[in-house]
Amino acid sequence: MLSSLDRSSVEPGHVYLVATPIGNLEDFSFRGVAVLKQVDRILCEDTRQTNILCRAFDIHRPLVSFHAHNAYRRLTQISEWLDQGESLALVSDRGMPSVSDPGQELMVWLYEHNRSFSVIPGASAQVTAFVGSGFPHPYIFWGFLPPQTKARHQRLEVMRGCPYTQVIYEAPHHMDKTLSDLAEALDPNRPLVLGRELTKHFEEYWKGTISVLIDQHRSWQGEAVLVLGPPTSSDDSVEPDWDFLIESVAQLETQGHTTKEAIRMTASQSHVSRRELYNRVQKSRIN
Repeated sequence: MLSSLDRSSVEPGHVYLVATPIGNLEDFSFRGVAVLKQVDRILCEDTRQTNILCRAFDIHRPLVSFHAHNAYRRLTQISEWLDQGESLALVSDRGMPSVSDPGQELMVWLYEHNRSFSVIPGASAQVTAFVGSGFPHPYIFWGFLPPQTKARHQRLEVMRGCPYTQVIYEAPHHMDKTLSDLAEALDPNRPLVLGRELTKHFEEYWKGTISVLIDQHRSWQGEAVLVLGPPTSSDDSVEPDWDFLIESVAQLETQGHTTKEAIRMTASQSHVSRRELYNRVQKSRIN
């Protein structure tokens, strides 16, 4: 039952960005529930997902879709609703709005039009996974890696030079490619913590290296959070003997391996970037 304080916890013409549970419904805050019960409308990433949450907490408010494909068109309606004195809440499917989810477009608009808002804090997968990793702060949060080849390569190059703990999100159908890209662009022996099914019944924290996780050949289910530990001092202090590695690739080729296979085998054994080794092999043959 709501207290008298809860009944007056929303203001007219105000926007509330409300964090929702990332898995376990018991993580939903009392304040978050109270706000959603009282606002005039709830803007949500997926009305079907939010409807499940609302049924669980006996919330009966109109649901309005707000996602990447309609955000800017929806802002005109939001302006009208706020001018009429309505209070609005924004939620994503799980976790904090605007963190790799819809919300940033709305925040930019709120600042540009001097509108009032509040952020109702709560669960966030990136923070939860970082805490569970045991790696030192500071940490860099990248969200999902870009799917486009050029942008993805540029992001991985930046990650390669980053001296801090790094956190990324990934969907199950992209996990194998992402792990392969990380092993190639960074270091297959880079320490890593996998956070999976966070706050749920089958919650898992797994700690090891990128290469060991790849070798497990898992069948991925559910979105995951990958926390990469900072590079060890040996990662930067010892320069590989590239001439020797290039010769190793050539020897494997004479044994019948393709260039791609020879580079993969040599890079894996020597713990160097496959992309870097490939570039050096190609350059040596041009010269």
